[in-house]
Amino acid sequence: MGTATIRNWGYGFLLSIILAAGMMVSSYVDYDEAQRQCYDCFGGDYDFIKNDVLPTVFFWLGGILASLIFHRWVTPAIIGRRFGVGATLASFFGLLLVVAAATAYGYLNIDLYRDDYQEGPRAFAYFGPLNGVRDSVKLLLIIIGYEVFIETYIFLSESARNNRSVLLKALSEFLFGFFILAVLWYIVKIAKDVIYGHEDCRYCGEWVLIWYWIIPGLILHLHWYYRCIAILKRGFEVENRGNLFELLIVPAVVLIYLVFEIQHASPEVWVLNYVAILTLGIGSAYLRSILIAEKRSFLTEVSQTSAELGALRAQINPHFLFNALNTLYAIAMKENSEKTADGIQKLGDMMRFMLQENHQNRIPLAKEIEYLHNLIEIQQLRLDDNQQIDLKINLQNPDREVFIAPMLLNPLVENAFKHGISFRNPSWIYITLTHDPEHIFFKVHNSYHPKSELDPEKDSHGIGLDNVRKRLDLLYPDKHEFSIQVSEHDYFVSLILTIV
Repeated sequence: MGTATIRNWGYGFLLSIILAAGMMVSSYVDYDEAQRQCYDCFGGDYDFIKNDVLPTVFFWLGGILASLIFHRWVTPAIIGRRFGVGATLASFFGLLLVVAAATAYGYLNIDLYRDDYQEGPRAFAYFGPLNGVRDSVKLLLIIIGYEVFIETYIFLSESARNNRSVLLKALSEFLFGFFILAVLWYIVKIAKDVIYGHEDCRYCGEWVLIWYWIIPGLILHLHWYYRCIAILKRGFEVENRGNLFELLIVPAVVLIYLVFEIQHASPEVWVLNYVAILTLGIGSAYLRSILIAEKRSFLTEVSQTSAELGALRAQINPHFLFNALNTLYAIAMKENSEKTADGIQKLGDMMRFMLQENHQNRIPLAKEIEYLHNLIEIQQLRLDDNQQIDLKINLQNPDREVFIAPMLLNPLVENAFKHGISFRNPSWIYITLTHDPEHIFFKVHNSYHPKSELDPEKDSHGIGLDNVRKRLDLLYPDKHEFSIQVSEHDYFVSLILTIV
């Protein structure tokens, strides 16, 4: 989590620059308006650079340093529940920087105040204990608010990725989109202040842009991208009222929302707004789906090319390897080592499978099952009959032509034998593969014997599982469920593939 939070701190840095720029722009608008109303009537007591830009820079600098301290040391300590002396000292220095920034801002800043009953604007010193406390609290709330937002976003994103939850993924995207919209609203507000001053203009800019268009468009985008496009792709049936409800519910809510929000406008105005929102939301969803599909296709081609290159490197001289295996097989048979000969023969079959079948996009499931049988039987060669190891293998052969990506299941079996077998403690491995007309169900349940801290392969199983996840995301997007459950004594992996 610490690495993720450090990576996302750049968003907070950009946000701080936008907020500081907004403070300067707002102050300049006040200064320019005061000059127009009563040119230089506040005398030489006020200088815009010295009394506004410089204190704002000090306020921003202290705030950004405090934010970095909280982001780097305090927040990870709170999340990891290890709030020790280091985090306490970091919190103290962060609060000290916040108070110093607010004090410097108040001490250097001179504010403009216009009394309608007097001749014009007046300049007065901003510094005061109450203002210092207020600005310190305001800056601290901004820092805490950003930390809460970014950690919530990271939590939702990681939960969506681990649980493959479309709802959590959409929620995390909506949260991040709302953050972008809030920043956009602030930028538009600054631009409106420059154009219109501080006049109250309901339809001048930011509220129309955010509340009437972008937020409904964002909700519509997420709904169509994650739900409606998939419904239309797999074939929309008018008789299915659930599908019809899915397609129309959000556009209907947006229509009702617009009717209530701009009810005093002419029909042409809200029809135009409604069409614009539908175009923005649905059009961007389709554009995103096309771009994602092209990206996924490109990554698949790159992955396939890399796999082929790896296979070519492995094929240094396959004829030499097969001839060597044949020689070893003959020697084993001559010496009556049937078990060794059988292992060599199965190893040769596995190598032939890897060289001939692994470069294809899809292979028959029966071939993958044959490879798994060979792999399991070779693994069994290193086990003695008197060891307390319980193996239960159930690989259901397909009753029809079913295709699957090659070498997708064997890493899970290899991990089970690699990390589930102990020659000192009772061990078990249960492997099951079943299927129905639409799905393949593959489950591996094994005992778990953690490696010692000195073992160089202590965490090696994570690499194979990460590769499986990446291949599943590329080859079976939105058509697989992959879950891992780990306890102190057992390891359970479940994979469900949609094959239609």
